Amino acid sequence: MSEKRDAILIVDDERFNLTVLKDLLDPFYDIIVAKNGEQALKRSFANPPPELILLDIMMPEMDGYQVMQRLKNDAVTRDIPVIFITAMGDAANEEKGLSLGAVDYITKPFSPAVVLARVRTHLGLRHSLHNERLLNNQLVSLNEDLASKNSQLVELNKRLKDLASVDGLTGIPNRRRFDEFLLQEWKRALRDQTPLSLILMDIDFFKPFNDNYGHAEGDDCLKKVAQTLSAAVTRESDLLARYGGEEFVCVLPETDICGLNRVGNHLRDAIIARNIVHAHSKVAPHVTISMGGVAIIPDRTGSPENLIQSADKFLYKAKEQGRNRLIVE
Repeated sequence: MSEKRDAILIVDDERFNLTVLKDLLDPFYDIIVAKNGEQALKRSFANPPPELILLDIMMPEMDGYQVMQRLKNDAVTRDIPVIFITAMGDAANEEKGLSLGAVDYITKPFSPAVVLARVRTHLGLRHSLHNERLLNNQLVSLNEDLASKNSQLVELNKRLKDLASVDGLTGIPNRRRFDEFLLQEWKRALRDQTPLSLILMDIDFFKPFNDNYGHAEGDDCLKKVAQTLSAAVTRESDLLARYGGEEFVCVLPETDICGLNRVGNHLRDAIIARNIVHAHSKVAPHVTISMGGVAIIPDRTGSPENLIQSADKFLYKAKEQGRNRLIVE
């Protein structure tokens, strides 16, 4: 397949000038001719339009300046490079032609070598500009695509982080998220000297539940307990998490012992109201929970681990005292 040649429009009302320019350029380019301004405009709006226009100035009815203004006022033709070829060789006319947007100005009589050189130069510039625009458009597209993928990556990372912080079975925050949250709230309470409360919870007689109903029912029980406790914790500042196995934990920032008691009893009542059948419990015919709670204002002698140990100690006391209850300090 032969390489596509650039199309050049030659506009001149003199047949001799048209013939000379056509013969000069025809071996290298596809030539289109126009004998007046109206023809020039019509052929400039062809599809595809010419790559370059050689335009005479002195023409009847519509001169080259008027043609140039019409070309520059239309989005389809404004970027086509125009070279004036004219007998009007004075500086004022050349300045006017260039100010209207011509890329070059050649006076008659012209040198064929000069015309060829100027034509090649301006076609080369046009193609370079076209390629630059294509590359810029591709770069913009790539940047937009990269921005989109970066946005997707940020969202994916967020989802992965969220997943890493969620217990796979129950769908509530996991031990990892609890550890992070407790440390964060411990530091804040230590800095501001505000109370911080922690409740550690355990499902009563969960092993007999699993042994008698099976692990599938046991998992379903854990899900129901998690959903119930999570729904009962209504403050956005609080965190209810799965601590491990059948144990759950609740962190209550800016909560003193009165608030701790209120929340703890509300959680216990919510589980009772859920009425999850447990015929093998020694406490009640339904699932119950035992809880140990601690409310303190942190100081530098303590730590989050100390808080957990204290809550665990009171959880053990709750079990010793008959379960299905909250023991706090």
